Amino acid sequence: MTQNSKDRVTAWLTSAGFIVAPLNTALPSNAEWGLAVSTPPPVQVKLRIFGLKTGGIVIGMGVNFSDKHREELIRLPVEERIRFSATMLDRVLSICPYCRIALQGGVTSPVALVAEILLFNDEITRQRLVDDSARLVNVFLIVNALLWEKFPHTITAPQQSQSSSFI
Repeated sequence: MTQNSKDRVTAWLTSAGFIVAPLNTALPSNAEWGLAVSTPPPVQVKLRIFGLKTGGIVIGMGVNFSDKHREELIRLPVEERIRFSATMLDRVLSICPYCRIALQGGVTSPVALVAEILLFNDEITRQRLVDDSARLVNVFLIVNALLWEKFPHTITAPQQSQSSSFI
């Protein structure tokens, strides 16, 4: 992917309401460039997009479980943790069947979920890029929703009422 491709991806995502900035960390060895992408506040879901030397792009995102959720998960019996992990993977794959998924910490003690989508050069269109970026935002939301459903007592009441919409 060229600088022109990076500029085009930046313009497409910006016009769709995402916040886009250059990625200021080391790039993977197979990447030419990287972008830090996020949704607008108050809920900022952070994505990473890498332009690959082969011409494709990878859109990726991680969901780290909060310390509270990790503590609650570890208190569950092993069988219950396995059921939770299986349910989470099932729900994530139902909204993103072509996502590459990694459950960090293992099935008995999950601490994070990483999801990424690989787009080959001939698949990169504005619509596909925006749709798949939104799909990863939905992955973030479903993982958090499952944690909130399992452990509702970990949610603290907001200081004031907020509403927001995205895409």
